[in-house]
Amino acid sequence: MSVTRIAVTMSLVAGLAGAAQASVSGALGKRVGSVQAAAFGAIVAAVLLVGLAVVSGRGPGIADVFRQPLWLLISGVFGAGIVLTLAYAPPRIGTFATVALMIAGQLLAGAAIDAFGWLGTDRIPVTATRLIGLALLTAGAALTLRR
Repeated sequence: MSVTRIAVTMSLVAGLAGAAQASVSGALGKRVGSVQAAAFGAIVAAVLLVGLAVVSGRGPGIADVFRQPLWLLISGVFGAGIVLTLAYAPPRIGTFATVALMIAGQLLAGAAIDAFGWLGTDRIPVTATRLIGLALLTAGAALTLRR
């Protein structure tokens, strides 16, 4: 399987898992508290990923993270915000709306990051076609709030 196919498959599966995670984390958050549910999810994820790194022979590479520029470590802060949102929002606005709004936010941020070459990325122009798609997806996400 090509690297591209693996990336596409992983992205699709992650999207499916993200919707399920929103529902499960939201239910857990409703029972034990959003912060507690998010912390539990982060701990489980950390244990699984460190285990994967060790099993794949890349465990020592984890220490390399601490030798990178500090701005790259903000990824963990973003992750905490995402996990907390997944534990808080679904019981209040529904899984569909939570996922749709998160995707809309990701698309808006992704378009800006590409357009301006922020965060160490190459600049990719935002064409009129891409802007129309972004507007339609954002409008669709907003519509998911209506019941």
